[in-house]
Amino acid sequence: MAYSVSSVQHHNVLDGNTYLLDSNIWIDILTSRNKKNPRHQRYQKLFQEILKNNKASIVLPSLLVSEVLNRILREVSMKKFAKKNNDTITSDYFKNKFRQSDEYRIAYTLLCDDIKIHSSTVKLINDGFGTTIKYKHVLSNPPSGLDFNDFYYVTLAKKNDFIIVTDDKDFWVEDVKIITESPTLISRQKDEIGKMAREKMAKKD
Repeated sequence: MAYSVSSVQHHNVLDGNTYLLDSNIWIDILTSRNKKNPRHQRYQKLFQEILKNNKASIVLPSLLVSEVLNRILREVSMKKFAKKNNDTITSDYFKNKFRQSDEYRIAYTLLCDDIKIHSSTVKLINDGFGTTIKYKHVLSNPPSGLDFNDFYYVTLAKKNDFIIVTDDKDFWVEDVKIITESPTLISRQKDEIGKMAREKMAKKD
């Protein structure tokens, strides 16, 4: 069992690499094109490098599509709509007002188009739920550090040798290659390497 975390800026996109971008990366890419934050720019650069390599790919399972679209529509598009109309967002605002509007349909369509435009590299996949991924894999002994969606992505990555790109510090998991700019994950990886080096030296002594 081993941890494998590396920085985005030190990662090379190689032929044959298959990436699973966590929802926070997709949301950043689809909503923050003009953002100047260096961390964001590194993820954007990696995304473009993957797109340029016709022998690398990004996988997109249905659960991830749902999570990304729903979060952007609720956290970005709906808030803009409410601000424009001077509305207070109530518990039923999304369903009863925003979802009935032309703005909702336009935002939904644009998001789908933004994803589809990269269809030569971004692949919709059958995630194997119910076949290769069964009850015992995701519904038994769930980990305390990950929510269901994140644990599912980790399980999917382990079974298919996907590389996960994430900015979520909770993705401290074994046997999956993680590419990130999360200071927490990078620091933990350095600590892990130091620990392994000390154990190796102790065995020699």
